[in-house]
Order: sequence, then C-alpha cells, then structure tokens
Amino acid sequence: MIWKNKPSDEDTFFNIAHARWVVGVLGMLIAVVGKNSLLGLLLRQTRREIDSVIQDEEPIPAMKRAARYREN
Repeated sequence: MIWKNKPSDEDTFFNIAHARWVVGVLGMLIAVVGKNSLLGLLLRQTRREIDSVIQDEEPIPAMKRAARYREN
C-alpha cells in the first residue's frame, strides 16, 4: 500500500476513535466488577484519565466548522 500523505508519529500516537472505544469498554468492565470495588476504582480512574486526554485532543467545535470551509 502506498501512502500519499504519511501520518506523522504524533498523528499515529493517539487515536481518538480508539480512545472512545476504550472508555466504553472500561464502562462495561466497571459495571461488571462494581464501581465500589477496588478494581472498579482503578478502572474509573483510568477511564477519567483517558476521557480527559480525549477532551484535550479534540478540536474545538468552532475550529471543526472552520476546517470544513478550508477544504473548499
């Protein structure tokens, strides 16, 4: 496969779609083990950390709209 635009290392380091999937899986695991158990506490902390990284990495909604017009 030939890449026209090779992604930089920074682009491939963190994938927001995969991170959202992991947050969902962690939520299911928390429901299984119980959120008041020790493992539930660790899973909730992990989920919060990943969720905060997602929020930091997502573009601001106004910038998303501006990017749409940049491609025209």
